[in-house]
Amino acid sequence: SGNLPVKKSLLGNLILVFFSTAITLLIAEFGLRLLAPNLASEPVTSNQYNFYRYDPLLGWSNIPDARGTFSRTEFSYELNINSLGLRGAEITMEKPAGTRRIAVLGDSFVWGIGAAEPELFTTLLADSLPATQVLNFGVAGYSPIQHHLLTDKVLALDPDLVIISFCLGNDFADAVYWNRYDYYKPYARLDESGQLLIEGYPIPDIKRFPGRHDSGPLAWMHEHSYLFRLADRFTRGLGGGLERFGQKGPAGFEESDIYLQPDKPATTRVMQINARLLEKIAVAYQARGIPVIVLAAPTKCELGQCYTLEDRSDAARGLLKRAVAGLPVTLVDPGDSFD
Repeated sequence: SGNLPVKKSLLGNLILVFFSTAITLLIAEFGLRLLAPNLASEPVTSNQYNFYRYDPLLGWSNIPDARGTFSRTEFSYELNINSLGLRGAEITMEKPAGTRRIAVLGDSFVWGIGAAEPELFTTLLADSLPATQVLNFGVAGYSPIQHHLLTDKVLALDPDLVIISFCLGNDFADAVYWNRYDYYKPYARLDESGQLLIEGYPIPDIKRFPGRHDSGPLAWMHEHSYLFRLADRFTRGLGGGLERFGQKGPAGFEESDIYLQPDKPATTRVMQINARLLEKIAVAYQARGIPVIVLAAPTKCELGQCYTLEDRSDAARGLLKRAVAGLPVTLVDPGDSFD
């Protein structure tokens, strides 16, 4: 009986600890909702990188056979990556008899953030052309350096035409920086003699690729709790050795210079690097008799309201035209057809 007061005291302390902890967690949850709005976009299905994996050659790449629901406030659809790592229907390595193949390389415009498979422009192109397969090699964040490094994979699928979608807003910078979108990737530069170099290897494997909390209590917690998202982000960062290896790239160049200072020497250097990458791509396909189209993908900079510019800017379009001048490619610029 002498232990009864002790047991009651212990129980009371446990109850006090429980409610104190619960109240603290609730305060932290509401505090994060007020002070950390960036966590609102953290649900895993809103992040296209859930469908990607670390790639020691390219930085990151599609996960072959990945399946899942890609959802944000403005869209939701089922997304499939085929066994060859391409978004779209399953295909064979060997091209079917009597069939043409068009390979399309690009970034998120080609991969199609916000577009279900029937809405992809690669799907619409295939539907409009008889006996034609259009292969979607798009991956968000890719630029001419990855397009160049994908050449052997593209050639293995025997295309009859190659389209390079060049995002005017960021592809110039994506090709020359090592750290992009919190990932690391190969980057290109010119040495003192003008020789094109591809560097950045070994590529650090440090990005927290989103976890697949697709079902069960973890999925519910990830969907509803800012505190859980923060803890999840932190623990995955520790588990992945989330270090900062710094940045490498051209000195004196900022992405905004493409529009704000297109004629300064550092910007011209970046244009030349992209031109050399596009040249390597075009020559490799030309050697196999495969024509190359460079498709200019306009952004809001070309449509107005970009950086400090209130009107449309032709700066990046002009740089791309200079980059492909004299190359064995066809430049297609649909910018004037958009309003």
